[in-house]
Amino acid sequence: MFLSCCIVCILLYHVKGHKNARGKEYFSLLLVSIIIYSFFYSLEICSTELNTILIFYKLQYLGISTIPLFFLLFTMSYSGKKNWLFQPLMIPLFMIPVITILFVFTTEYHNFFNKNISINYIGLFPTFDFDPGIWYYVHLSYSIVCTILGLFFLLSMLQGTLPVFHKQIFIIIFGSFIPFLTLFVHLAEEKPWNIDISPFSFTLSAIIIFIGLTRYKLFDLVPLARSTLFDNIPDSIIVLDRERRIIDFNSSALKNHYLKINDVGKHVSELPKPWCNVLNIEPHTMHKSSIEIKEEIEGSVFWFNVTFLSLYDNHSNTLGIMVILSNITERKYAEEELRKTNEKVNLMAAKAEMANVAKSEFLANMSHELRTPLNAIIGFSDLMLEGETGYLNQKQIKYLNNVSASGKHLLLIINDILDISKIEAGKMEFSFENISLHETVNEVLMTCSSLAAAKKIDLILNMECTIKTIRADKLKLKQILYNLINNAIKFTPQGGRVTLHIESEDDRGIISYIWDFDASDGITNEAYGIETNKTYTKRGTYIVTLIVIDTDGQKDLDTLTLTVQ
Repeated sequence: MFLSCCIVCILLYHVKGHKNARGKEYFSLLLVSIIIYSFFYSLEICSTELNTILIFYKLQYLGISTIPLFFLLFTMSYSGKKNWLFQPLMIPLFMIPVITILFVFTTEYHNFFNKNISINYIGLFPTFDFDPGIWYYVHLSYSIVCTILGLFFLLSMLQGTLPVFHKQIFIIIFGSFIPFLTLFVHLAEEKPWNIDISPFSFTLSAIIIFIGLTRYKLFDLVPLARSTLFDNIPDSIIVLDRERRIIDFNSSALKNHYLKINDVGKHVSELPKPWCNVLNIEPHTMHKSSIEIKEEIEGSVFWFNVTFLSLYDNHSNTLGIMVILSNITERKYAEEELRKTNEKVNLMAAKAEMANVAKSEFLANMSHELRTPLNAIIGFSDLMLEGETGYLNQKQIKYLNNVSASGKHLLLIINDILDISKIEAGKMEFSFENISLHETVNEVLMTCSSLAAAKKIDLILNMECTIKTIRADKLKLKQILYNLINNAIKFTPQGGRVTLHIESEDDRGIISYIWDFDASDGITNEAYGIETNKTYTKRGTYIVTLIVIDTDGQKDLDTLTLTVQ
């Protein structure tokens, strides 16, 4: 019996050498409880007096009552179920052993645990004999429940764990099952030579569990629950210990042919290239880092995103590294295609801009070239109509009027094209001066009155503006108003009405020009060609839009807003 106690002490010494082992603290406490039980039971069977035997019997329960507790805590910690230890469960787990110890140490004063205490001389050694009390069966039930729960947690580790760990887990389960079998022998009241074999069974169990834990030097390489490794995700997850040995990996690492099933326990340097290099990369930080690498595998180029996640125990000691490999080859190729497409788009946009500039310059040059002979045609036509070249008959006058009107119309078109070219090229110049708003508006209305009279349209001015003088480019302002009112007259049916409202907001320095049409169809966005329609048959509205935008104004279908300087 003393030999059994010494063996467990040796196991406890070796367990202390595994600093980062999961569940090491509880397994050590379990061994301490077994040592206490074995040691004082050895002293009990060596004693012959009842009082001495009773003392050693009581001291045994410092270990006996806590063995089920520490076994359960060890299995929960080892299997990764330590988070199940919530407060309502912890109270009965610890209270029952404490009450058991109190009842045993005060057994002379009650019958809750022992009744009819005596010495049994049958067998090799005198032993303590008694009739069990009610709390004895509570303690027995508690031991059975803790043992069954511990075995359940160990069995649950088999689900989803790599086959290489199954043998190790089965060894631990077998070692844990021995005291459970001994318990049934005890319940059957079978005691060889009248000796309690429980200390021997606990010692044998501790030896087998220790062998299972340290097999392949994997005591600190605990089989991780597959649920924590996200076995169903496409990324490959590989877990390494501090020595860069492979602990575990998910099924994606197998499917992607990164690792083989027998690579568990190997050092990463033993793996074939490029995985030996990839898994040997030192992370940039102690907690989490991510890098992108490019590797050639069997003649093909692959890109990987490698994430390093450090693993710690409850005391912030580093246990190892979790490496997550994501194949981003397709994404990299897509990014490269997108980059090339963007380059093509930018190149095409640059060419389009160059073509637009060339077009604007061409139109500007052509406009200048056309205006010179056109001015001569208009000038000489007007001179002939004024009689400077002699008498003209009615037929000649009619023809000259047509020539002069057509020339002036063509000159207006050329001027509009020139203005558009200047604005688009960013060369439109503004000449701001102090002008009378009322006078400028009346000049435009006088110019448009003949057009309105031809269609019998009433042209009405509604002036609700407190601003008398504004600072603006008079020619550009008149050009805007003329084009808009001209379009309003054009699209208003004969006999209709066009009203021009002028309002101001003094606090914002804004003048709004609003026109309405007394017509069933009126003017439409399509007729206006506003904003983005660059059809030069609607060049008047397009010029207005460009000038308004160039002067930080706004225009929609029936309202024009200009910022006054």
